Amino acid sequence: MQPSLSPRGFWEGLEKPIIGLAPMDGVTDAACRAITARIGRPAITFTEFTAVEGLRAGADRLLDDFAYHPLERPVVAQLFGSDPDAFIQGAAIAAALGFDGVDINMGCPAKNVTERGAGAALIRDPERARQIVLAAREGIDRWVSGESLELLNIHERLIPLIQERIAHIEEVAGKPLERRQIPVSVKTRIGYDSVIAEDWVRELIPVQPVAITLHGRTLKQLYTGSADWEAIKRAAAIIKEAGIIVLGNGDVQSLEDGLAKMEAAGTDGFLIGRKAIGNPWVFLGRNSTLKERLDTALEHARYLHEVFGERGFVRIRKHLLEYTRDFPGAKLVRMELSGIKTLADVERVLANPELLH
Repeated sequence: MQPSLSPRGFWEGLEKPIIGLAPMDGVTDAACRAITARIGRPAITFTEFTAVEGLRAGADRLLDDFAYHPLERPVVAQLFGSDPDAFIQGAAIAAALGFDGVDINMGCPAKNVTERGAGAALIRDPERARQIVLAAREGIDRWVSGESLELLNIHERLIPLIQERIAHIEEVAGKPLERRQIPVSVKTRIGYDSVIAEDWVRELIPVQPVAITLHGRTLKQLYTGSADWEAIKRAAAIIKEAGIIVLGNGDVQSLEDGLAKMEAAGTDGFLIGRKAIGNPWVFLGRNSTLKERLDTALEHARYLHEVFGERGFVRIRKHLLEYTRDFPGAKLVRMELSGIKTLADVERVLANPELLH
């Protein structure tokens, strides 16, 4: 497997510092990212991670993870899995759908992911990790070279759905999607059960991902304790010396805090995760008014309904609970929102002028 090296693509044109929205499973769906892109204008967004083995098996519901709004660009499809061959197909699908890049998740600590040899488990399997980067690049190369979805062995159940999505994207854009080279990046952690950030990134450098994002915790830590930005700093120096872009991630509390962490660690930028939930204004470095938050919560809910319908509407609860913090009567409002199941439920609670008084 010897595909050409990934181009730097959109990464080349990003102004530094690069400040992006971190991918979060169950959080950064198409509606969350579109709202964040419209208000906060992060430099880059990533989809929730999508299982390449599931795509290979024809799990059509996973294509929902690949919905995106033009406002998000550059938007990157994040993939996870353990079988390099499945990454050929997953990356080809992402390229076919017009994503600006592919990011490989080598950092998820969830047991149901790592037990399959995926996510942060790849830190213990550097050879497989390298094969996966090369496989993703091969899938993109093969799509760009003109291979059809059929020739790429995309599951027959997915092909008409992908073609339908391509047609919709082209209609919205008013032009056909090009078969273009897109870059491959990696998001990972500083270790598995101990901090090995420097040794680990040296294992990735030979396959030259265009960018590496480091979350400052080990798998063992999950999301507990504090992110180790000193470890990020040590690894960042090695990554940058290899000509690879490096971003930091973990415990960024605000724009100001992220800029300080970035400067101290010597990274090219950082991603904001949990502090962006229900708070796209974090990318602007300012607080929001109650009216802005309530209006945006309604907009978010309505756009989620437009994209996904009532299916899985409960996914917005965590966002709504963040939008509705810290005002008189917030406790009662949040109690009601914790049980919402439909757009009508959200509108009933939030489209209430008394909330602003």
